[in-house]
Amino acid sequence: MAEQGKILLVDDDPDFNIINRTILESDGYSVEEARDPESAWEKIRSWKPDLICLDVMMPTGTEGFHFAYKVRRDEATRHIPILMITAIHQHSDFRFSTDDGEYLPVDDFVEKPIKRELLLAKVKALLAATRPALPKPADDKGIGLKK
Repeated sequence: MAEQGKILLVDDDPDFNIINRTILESDGYSVEEARDPESAWEKIRSWKPDLICLDVMMPTGTEGFHFAYKVRRDEATRHIPILMITAIHQHSDFRFSTDDGEYLPVDDFVEKPIKRELLLAKVKALLAATRPALPKPADDKGIGLKK
């Protein structure tokens, strides 16, 4: 099977990464994993993924939001589509969508757990789409999560 594209999974949950890596690789995608923003940034720079699947809540809180801002602020990476896959709405009353481009600079957003068919459909759509030019995000605005 020919490679469909390169996908970077950024999530601190090893079970999430194993399950989704298996799904994506079985559909022909090449997949790498990172469990924190620092190692994700290194993989982006060296491996140059076509898509990032990003969790919000990693070891110390909402690193996923900060990481998305970092990707969008860098000229070399801002073109990479980001699919945010998270369970944050289980921990916060704050609601957001991809229409909140300045506050949530991602291309699509889905809640965990995500079904195989939905994951593959979202990935395929994002890889096929032409990303509109996003304005360069301002500094992090904060999002008011419950502790």
